[in-house]
Amino acid sequence: MKLAMIRVQNFRKLKDIKLEFSDKTTLFVGANNSGKTSAMDALRKFLIKGDNRFHLNDFTITNRKPINAIGKAWQEENAIKPTDISEFLNIVPTMDVWLDVKDNEFHYVSHLIPTLDWEGGLLGVRLSLLPKKDSKLFEDYIAAYRKARETENSEEGKATKVTLYPQNLCEYLERNLNRLFEIKAFILDPERVDEQQETELDFEVDEKDPFDGLIRIDMIDAQRGLADADSSNDVVSLSTQFRSYYDKHLDIDKATSPEDMKTLEALREAKETFNETLEIKFKGVLDELGDLGYPGVNDPKITIETKLEERTAFDHDSAVNYDLTGDTSDFKLPEKYNGLGYQNLIAIVFRLISFRDARMQVGKAKNEDIAGKIPPLHIILLEEPEAHLHVQVQQVLIKKAYEVLTKNDLIEANGLSTQLVVSTHSSHVAKETEFSNIRYFKRVPANDGLNVPTSSAINLTDTFGEDKLTMKFVQRYIQITHCDLFFADAVIFVEGTSENVYLPYFIAREFPALTGRYLTILPVGGAHTHRFKPLIDKLHIPTLVITDLDPKAEKGREKTEPKRNANLGTSNSSIKNWGITATGLDELLDLQDSDKLLHYGNVRVAYQTPITIKTDDMEGEVLSSTFEDSLIYTNLKDIIAFIADDSITGFIDIKNLTIAEFQTAVYDFVHDKNSKKVSFALDLLYICEDIKSPNYISVGLAWLNKMLETNEALSIIGGVADE
Repeated sequence: MKLAMIRVQNFRKLKDIKLEFSDKTTLFVGANNSGKTSAMDALRKFLIKGDNRFHLNDFTITNRKPINAIGKAWQEENAIKPTDISEFLNIVPTMDVWLDVKDNEFHYVSHLIPTLDWEGGLLGVRLSLLPKKDSKLFEDYIAAYRKARETENSEEGKATKVTLYPQNLCEYLERNLNRLFEIKAFILDPERVDEQQETELDFEVDEKDPFDGLIRIDMIDAQRGLADADSSNDVVSLSTQFRSYYDKHLDIDKATSPEDMKTLEALREAKETFNETLEIKFKGVLDELGDLGYPGVNDPKITIETKLEERTAFDHDSAVNYDLTGDTSDFKLPEKYNGLGYQNLIAIVFRLISFRDARMQVGKAKNEDIAGKIPPLHIILLEEPEAHLHVQVQQVLIKKAYEVLTKNDLIEANGLSTQLVVSTHSSHVAKETEFSNIRYFKRVPANDGLNVPTSSAINLTDTFGEDKLTMKFVQRYIQITHCDLFFADAVIFVEGTSENVYLPYFIAREFPALTGRYLTILPVGGAHTHRFKPLIDKLHIPTLVITDLDPKAEKGREKTEPKRNANLGTSNSSIKNWGITATGLDELLDLQDSDKLLHYGNVRVAYQTPITIKTDDMEGEVLSSTFEDSLIYTNLKDIIAFIADDSITGFIDIKNLTIAEFQTAVYDFVHDKNSKKVSFALDLLYICEDIKSPNYISVGLAWLNKMLETNEALSIIGGVADE
């Protein structure tokens, strides 16, 4: 059995979102405020027992208007008490859960089978937050509302002009939601899995928890409560976690095993013997930590020592210490003196182990009420595991976490399933994950149909279709460049080293507002940038492609100096493959800015455009074909000044040159096989205090800045802060 898909509606900014899950690990990525946390919270609130307390802010904020409209209708003098809950069906938080059920698992889902004709495969259950059957919502609200209005209209009330609670139904639900609402379950039609199905009240599931015995779901949230040595916070320490594991799986009071007899005898004599026993008992767990590279060569070894006194028996915490020397000396420090990174790593792995062993009823954790009823599906939610972890540990953790969760022979032997769902802001975690396992959360700006920003989720499984070579190229590129593409507000592709160095400089000096945005600058090169096109099409984030004109003869391959009316084209793959229809150089030079906007206006291609120069010796239009020659033309006056005082040497002697001759000289200088154009460009950055960006880059950055300014509302979430 697998969790195949969920569809979440009316939950915070998740107005209507579908999420498909991989068989093993699914990764949620996206920029800040894109909805990742909302998705994790939806899974937690709808599926984890005892954790399903909702708040009014969990409703998509646009649904407050129809909720208040219901309340307003109830407020009428002759309003009739509603006989059902149908008026709430389309405005409350809802999650459709689709399970993929095997032939031999029918006995688990007998109470959820939609028809006698169902033969396995997808099985759907809708979970909706609705008024309770015995809810007194109507009576209670009307009584509270009318009492408040009566008081306001009294002589004292009119004198104070104070408005009393509740003013509307939403205000009433802010205080009473969980008293009056509950999660109800309804069976869905598997034949209409891709449709927007109406909630059929006649298909309500009788069981309070329709997934009882089917799904175990555990969560490690982002707030793990770690503390450093000087912290006075009440945190969940590693000692507490070790104690919890002991209570569930090792406690001899639950059942005494042979190895415990020695401990019981030794307790009356000395605590050292018990320390030995603890070390033996936790050896398997600590060995698993070792599989993740901790402790390393230079890391302190974890030791466990009891603070036991005979009179306290087992009512104590085990103290986790770090052995700094590896021998039996007293050079040990308490756990909080280890780095937060390793505390976080150990805490995560230990909880994963505990989740696994609790599910499999390892050791003495068996619950007689559910013995032999191990749920066939285990879902683990892990939020932002990268906190405090350096890059290598992040990468090891994401690669090893699933192994930890399934390291029990009985899991595979019994055909049990485990699925790990991870949300992250880390590009290092993302790059260790195959595209097919990534779900990208995209911010959707407010529009005429919905006047608040929302989210959508994109499955990257089929991003590149059958083009496996391109998929491998992009995946490998992201892996070697520490790409944070999945977390950026916008992406800028550049040709090479010089652009990559200069672009932050141009942004800081000319477009300071962009420095407050999360930009990804990718130096890919004109020959390969277009390979990212399918991914950008999927992500649909603002993208600026800064590339070179690269003129060539129409029927030739060699690059040549740009000239008008010379029957030239371009060899640049970015220009040809991103969707610009113009092919001839003359047409490209005169192309309107609007014709360089592609893919619904979220992609703009920027390449060299004509520049007019004016010096003491010459004046006229020059054409450039690379960043370096365009940089020279744009900053020519400063360059001439630096040549005059010998700050720059080895440049062109421009005296007595015509415009055409000067352009040819610059082209030869930049394209000579022994050219030091990159070195020249960097020297200019070092010497000149005010370098201006070439016009084609400036115009491109201005477009990007405007795009991000118009999407400012994306930082506002549908009623609740989210990351």
